[in-house]
Amino acid sequence: MRDGSVRQLLERMSDGVGNAASYLFLIIVVIAAYEVVMRYGFDAPTIWVHELSVALAATAFVIGGPVVHQRRQHIAITYFYERMSPRVRAVAALLQTLCALGFTGLLTYAAGVQARQSLEVMETSGTALNWPIPVALKCLLAVCAGVMLLQTLVHLWGDLAYLGDRP
Repeated sequence: MRDGSVRQLLERMSDGVGNAASYLFLIIVVIAAYEVVMRYGFDAPTIWVHELSVALAATAFVIGGPVVHQRRQHIAITYFYERMSPRVRAVAALLQTLCALGFTGLLTYAAGVQARQSLEVMETSGTALNWPIPVALKCLLAVCAGVMLLQTLVHLWGDLAYLGDRP
């Protein structure tokens, strides 16, 4: 696979999964409205809406990490960066990517350990419903961290190529 095709595959995957995850917030609104109607309209509150809402929001936020990382749209203070020469900017981007590589590598490892431990005991929420939400979220975090690690490697490859093009 060429560098461009790997990058394009990760971009399409991140965009598609990110767009799908955005609908989780709509589901949260719908089930929260259902809870309000049931609780105050029929005096029949649910026991599942809060737990499911939290799990769906956590899922959307975890999936958002790779999307933002792939687009390089993290919060940044660009005051100094914008005043750098193109060569210094390329070096700064490379240093940032190397730091991100260390972070995403450690995050992937730690999330994988947590996911494995959670799977071994089939960790549950401990609520009345006792759903296996912790297992699902920890496994999802491990997968998303791995995707971010791959994206960081693609960024590194691009940064090195760009730096090689700078005089």
